[in-house]
Amino acid sequence: MQSGRGFFYVPTRRLGILADWANLSGVKIVEMANLLNADCTCRKIAVKCGIANLLNSERMAENEKEPPSMDQEVLNEIRSGIDEIDRKLVGLLNDRAKLVVEVGKLKRQSGIPIYAPHREAAVLKKVTGLSPGPLPDRTIEAVYRELMSGSFHLEQPLRIGYLGPEGSYCHLASVRHFGSSVKFEDLRAVEGAFTEVVRSHVDYALVPIENSTGGGVSDSLDAFSEYHDSVNIYAEVQLEVKRCLLSNAQPDEVKTVYSTSEAFSHCRKWLAVQFPGASLITMDTTVNAVKRAMKETESGNRGVAAIGSGLAGEIYGLHVLFQDIEDQPNNITRFLILSKEKTLPSGNDKTSIMFTTQDRPGALVDVLSVFQRNGINLTHIDKRPSGRVNWDYKFFVDASGHRDDANFAQVIGEARAHCKELTVLGSYPASQRVL
Repeated sequence: MQSGRGFFYVPTRRLGILADWANLSGVKIVEMANLLNADCTCRKIAVKCGIANLLNSERMAENEKEPPSMDQEVLNEIRSGIDEIDRKLVGLLNDRAKLVVEVGKLKRQSGIPIYAPHREAAVLKKVTGLSPGPLPDRTIEAVYRELMSGSFHLEQPLRIGYLGPEGSYCHLASVRHFGSSVKFEDLRAVEGAFTEVVRSHVDYALVPIENSTGGGVSDSLDAFSEYHDSVNIYAEVQLEVKRCLLSNAQPDEVKTVYSTSEAFSHCRKWLAVQFPGASLITMDTTVNAVKRAMKETESGNRGVAAIGSGLAGEIYGLHVLFQDIEDQPNNITRFLILSKEKTLPSGNDKTSIMFTTQDRPGALVDVLSVFQRNGINLTHIDKRPSGRVNWDYKFFVDASGHRDDANFAQVIGEARAHCKELTVLGSYPASQRVL
């Protein structure tokens, strides 16, 4: 396989492990030979085998070679031990899956939601707590998210809506949260995410609500004004937005870069140093930028690149030249998962609230002081025009706690007395990890 800058080298031993996993678990590897001959990443091969998250923490060095002094007999013995563990592990995973099928039957009979965020939070907390290492918690969580995705498929296939196009950061957040065994639907617009949940065309949908550098997402906040009686916030997802320079050219061949104005602003310093002479052409979405670059590449213009997600590069056929090119690290986007259902308490929850105040001095302070007096932390506050009267606003706050907690319910009642309107948009487990 090609292993130049931006590619992953996949040694023969690793491919053998992937094939063993696929055979043991009954997965058919489709056109493996074509995959090996194509310019594809380790993740692409792993996805075909259904175990991508097991490989995310490793990058193999080019032309990996075993030291000539290594005792081959000892190495073979260690590998035999690994193979035996794999056989046992696959058996245990399938034993677990059989129990999942029984759980699914009981849930369907009782009308219990297949996806339960409070249960997800409890499982992830339990398994990361059980692990003594050396695997990091992030890897354990990634493995179990994929296991739970397979469980959804066995219990009742789920349809997850996201804001596309395919390869967008919202799509990436959906895949990382729900795994690869559910069905994903491009809903194209924020309002579409709300309406498709209301109509039960999808089970759940993700919408962006805020970015750590760009602030609140106005379209999502405004949509709650219209649909707050029909949907609930069911869970939240935090995604680290990593910008990649995608191209099938060599770095010194790149003369034109396509992306959004936001992506360019996030990478401006890096681009000025690494590609000072490149033309920066603005597109409406990073995905369309990737598509444009790929179209020009296919037309014979190799000197083009795009800034987008690694997932978009995989989908549309552009390689990663450089990753993590953003000037400011820790650029986090927070997404909300919409549902017609309500989430049970997990023990570590947030509640999102929308309200309008009375038109008098100190009205907003009166509302916020209710939370302060009762020792409830407000983790987020935003505002949007009400759309009814000029200079009249709706406020959005996130508070620590669950609306079914007795003390929290009392606080909501007290705050409501100072508002013209107050709506609880949902209570849900607080996200514990950035994906």
